Amino acid sequence: MAFEDGSKNVKVIGGPISFYEEYTTTNLYVERSFGGACNSLTITNDSSTDTVSISFDGTTLEADLKPGESLTLNTQDRSSVYIIGATGGDNVRIWGW
Repeated sequence: MAFEDGSKNVKVIGGPISFYEEYTTTNLYVERSFGGACNSLTITNDSSTDTVSISFDGTTLEADLKPGESLTLNTQDRSSVYIIGATGGDNVRIWGW
């Protein structure tokens, strides 16, 4: 497959860093910092019973992940995410790029 105008119009979707973390939730919003800007985030709720909520400011709900669910968000230059578990104590995995 060729690009009509060459590669000058190709954009990189990911951010300047790659991030991965396994995190144990609490029942309070906790900020997870990536150490740089990410343009895509994948969050997986590994709990078999707990719902996990995602926010970018610690107050406004962005998404809920039911047990076993995974979500990929296309973001713009996000350097952190806030995560809370309904009861806390369960694991989530976070990828950022």
